[in-house]
Amino acid sequence: MKSKHLIAITALTLASLTGCTSVLDKDDLTAVSEKATWSSEILATAFLDKCYKDNLPAFNGDYAKYSDEGNGGGDFIHGRLTAVATAGGPLEEYWPYDKIYTINVLLTSIDEGSLPEETRNRIKAQALFLRAYQYFEMVKIYGGVPLILAPQDRHSDDLYVTRNTAKECIDQIVTDLDAAAASLPSVWGENDFGRITKGAAMAFKGRVLLTYASKQFNPNNDRTRWQAAYNACAAAQKELSDNGQRALHPIYKEIWSKETTSETVLTTRFLDPVRTHNFMAGLRPLEFSVGAVGNHQPTLDMALAFPMADGTAPGVDVNGDGVKEAFEPTATDATGMFWLNRDPRFYDIIVYNGAEYPLNGMPEWFQGCMYTYKGGEDTHSPTGTGFYSCKFSIPEKTATEAKDHGDMDWIEMRYAEVLLNLAECAAEVGNKSDEVYTILKDIRKRAGITANADGLYGLKANMSQQELIDAVLYERRIELAYENKRFWDLLRRKTFTDMQGYSRYRIEIQVKSEYASMARRDFITMIKNDPELMTKNYFKYFTTQRWKIDETYQWDVKDNYYFQGLARKHFEQNPKLQQTIGWESGDFDPLK
Repeated sequence: MKSKHLIAITALTLASLTGCTSVLDKDDLTAVSEKATWSSEILATAFLDKCYKDNLPAFNGDYAKYSDEGNGGGDFIHGRLTAVATAGGPLEEYWPYDKIYTINVLLTSIDEGSLPEETRNRIKAQALFLRAYQYFEMVKIYGGVPLILAPQDRHSDDLYVTRNTAKECIDQIVTDLDAAAASLPSVWGENDFGRITKGAAMAFKGRVLLTYASKQFNPNNDRTRWQAAYNACAAAQKELSDNGQRALHPIYKEIWSKETTSETVLTTRFLDPVRTHNFMAGLRPLEFSVGAVGNHQPTLDMALAFPMADGTAPGVDVNGDGVKEAFEPTATDATGMFWLNRDPRFYDIIVYNGAEYPLNGMPEWFQGCMYTYKGGEDTHSPTGTGFYSCKFSIPEKTATEAKDHGDMDWIEMRYAEVLLNLAECAAEVGNKSDEVYTILKDIRKRAGITANADGLYGLKANMSQQELIDAVLYERRIELAYENKRFWDLLRRKTFTDMQGYSRYRIEIQVKSEYASMARRDFITMIKNDPELMTKNYFKYFTTQRWKIDETYQWDVKDNYYFQGLARKHFEQNPKLQQTIGWESGDFDPLK
C-alpha cells in the first residue's frame, strides 16, 4: 500500500489555511489563525502540501501534439497565431501569479511562527523550489517577466510592476534553487517520498541553465553559459548518485508502473481516491477506455525514429549488400515491416497493428493483441495516426480503473534526463567525448540494446563534437518520448526553424479485398492462427497507405513564437507592462 501524504490533505486542514480574524480582533473560532498555522508543523506542512498540489505539473497530452511525436498542433505549428490570441496548446496564456502569491505568503510569514529553525528552513526550501519552478515555466514562454518576491498589498503596494529581464529572472531562479538545495535533505524517509530533495533542486537548476545556454536564449552561443550549465548538471548528477541514491532503474517500462524507483527525481503524486487522473484511459482505444480517448497517438515519424535492436540507424538490409534501406511502411517486403527487430523501447512505447497489448477487458478472441487497421477497432473514434502508445499504461487495469481510479504518479524529472542534460552540456563544452559516450552507452544498455562487438551499443565511433550533440538530442527524443520534453527541446534549440515546410505522417491500414467482407471477430481469429502473421505473411492480409497529417498547412513556426506575447488583458490591468518584440508593436526584448 502506498503512502502519499503530500496529496492526502483533509478538508478541515485546507479550510484552515486562510488565517481569518473577526472584525473585533478576536480569534475566529471557525478557522485556524494565521499565527497558529505557522506555529504548528502539521498546519504549516499542510499549507506547503497544498502548494505542491497547485504548482507541480501533472499528466498532459497536449505537448506531444505540438511536436513531431503526435497529431495536432493547430495554429502554433502552422504559423496562424493572431495578435489577439497569442495562445494555443502548450503555450496557452500562462500567468500563475496567484500561485506565486500563496508561496510568497508562506515564505514571508513562516518566520513569524514558533517552529524550530530546521523545520522552518526545510519548509521554506520546498516553497523556494516551487516558486523557482513557476518562474521558469513563465520565463521559457515569455522571456523576462515581473519578479514578485513578496505578497503584494493592494492598499499599500504599487501593483503596476514592470517586466524584469530574462537574466534577472534566471538569476533569481538560480538563487532560489541554491537556497533550497542548501536546506533540503538528500533523501527523505519512506513516508515522505515525493518531496523535493537536495538533488532535485540541483538537477532542476541544471535544466534551467541548460535552457538558458540553448539557442532560444543564447543565439550568440556564449560558451560560458554552457560551462555553467555543465557544472550544475555534473554537481546534480554526483549528488543524486552518491547521496540521493538515484540510478537508472533496470527495467525501462517499470519506471512509471512501479512506484518509488531509483529513477525518480521530481514527481507529482496521485492516490486513489484522494487525487486521480484518467490519462491512462485516454491512451486506450475507445472501446476499452469508458469514453476517455485521444492521448498520445504516435506519428509514423516517431515510430520510424527508433533505432534497431543493435542501436544502429533504423532500416533493413534487403539485398544483403551491407547497406540498409530505409523503412517504407507501404512496401510489401522487409522494408515494410518496421516493427521487427527494433530498440526494445519501441515495444514499450508504440502500439502498432497486431502488437501484443493485452488490455484488461479485451474479448478473448483478440488473444491479447491490438489491431489498428480500418475496421479493426471501434469505428466511432479510431486512432488518427495508425498507432497508440502504451507508455504510462497499465494493461492489467480495467477500463473503469484506468478512467476513474488512475493514480500513476507523474515523473517530471527522472535520472535519465539528468544524465542526458549532463551529456548535452558536456558535448557542447567540448573535449568530454568519453563522458558523453559513457552516458549514452549506459542509457542504451538499460534499454536492452545489444552492446555489439565494439561495445558501443550502435553508436558511431570517434564522433565529432556536432555528431555528439546530435547523438544526445536523438537519444533524448527516444528515451524521453511522450514525457513532455520533446516540444521544449525543439523550442529551446530553435529546431522549429529548421523544420519549415515539414509535415508529419500517419498510416492507414486496410484489409485486403478478399477478406474485407469477413466479420472482425472471424478475421482476427483467422489471422491469429497464422504463426507468420507479423512477418512474411503480414502483407497477405493487409495493405498500408501513408498520408500527411499536415496536408493543408505545413509547419511554419514563426520566429516570434519562440517568445510569446502577453495577453491583452494584462495591459488593461497593468499599463506598465511591455509587450514582447514581434507582438502587437512590442518593444520588450525577451533576451535581455
